[in-house]
Amino acid sequence: MKVSGALALLFGLATVSACSSVPPPTLYVLEAPVASSLEKTAPTASALEKAAPAGSRQRLAVALGPVTVPDYLDRTDIMRRSSDNRLEFGADERWAEPLRSGLQRLLVAVLADRLGPGYWVTGGSGRSGQIDVEVPVDIDTFEKDAAGRVVLTATWEVRADGRVVRERTGYRRTVTSSGVEDQVRALSADAADLAADLAAAIKAQRP
Repeated sequence: MKVSGALALLFGLATVSACSSVPPPTLYVLEAPVASSLEKTAPTASALEKAAPAGSRQRLAVALGPVTVPDYLDRTDIMRRSSDNRLEFGADERWAEPLRSGLQRLLVAVLADRLGPGYWVTGGSGRSGQIDVEVPVDIDTFEKDAAGRVVLTATWEVRADGRVVRERTGYRRTVTSSGVEDQVRALSADAADLAADLAAAIKAQRP
């Protein structure tokens, strides 16, 4: 009995030691390819007020959101599709923030960069009377597929002046590497392309 108890204790200590030696997961964030230029192209509100001539038009307020993603993507694990009906998740690769938050952050940043100083862009749904343009975005697909392509499809609207423009757009990039970091870079680039299309649609409505 004493020997069995000692062996059980040793086994338990070995298990704890093995678990404590498991390295932490690698965390990833979506980052816009144009992020390095955002600080140069997006003046502060005080700078705009000083530069704008008296009586000039105020900046248009744009609310991007809500941004939704499918339930199967709404998790910290980074997903890839191995077949039409099978999903795979890396055990050691995860999003550093909720995917919806990361997508909205990237879209807001790129949208502000694309629209320029005549617009003020914020995340979330707007309040009546304070927002000129509302842009809800439903992400339908945001993943690497079995063919090695990174795919983003989205349905979105631009609501301005009582009018609604509704579109569904898709973006694809082939990733030759199996690395998760390359997958994340391609997903970021797809999201930036979506933001560019949103900017074009907004300018068409409210130039």
